[in-house]
Amino acid sequence: MNRVNLLVLIDQLEALVEKAPEVPLVGKVLVDADELFDLLDIIRTAIPEEVKRAEAVSSEKDRMIADGQEQAERIIAKAEEYAAKLVHNSEIYRQAEAESKLIIEESKRQAAEIEKGSKEYAQQILTNLSEALNKTLQVVEAGRQELQKED
Repeated sequence: MNRVNLLVLIDQLEALVEKAPEVPLVGKVLVDADELFDLLDIIRTAIPEEVKRAEAVSSEKDRMIADGQEQAERIIAKAEEYAAKLVHNSEIYRQAEAESKLIIEESKRQAAEIEKGSKEYAQQILTNLSEALNKTLQVVEAGRQELQKED
């Protein structure tokens, strides 16, 4: 199945209800049940795809955090190696030590920034997914209740 956006499907469901003819005096509409059930089947199929995309985002966030940590470790190792080479001269050693601390702090800051950005991105994706799923469930439940009222 092609990648289907849940919000587009929800919009289609809403359009189905909006274009349905109204029943006079009762404030209800007549919806083509086959069309409604077909759209609900597509939504059911699309929900796992949205979940898979959210899981992919979460995996990407974890990968970015791991990459940031690896980069920080490489920078720290380089700083330590550099400092060891300069040990013989105390002034150079002091400068190297200060520089290595700056490099370590910068690498930690970069790693924290990468982690924060990836967490914010993942949070936004999961929030959007949650909202889409909640809206879908509300539409589905309203449809079910409407069908039960007609019985």
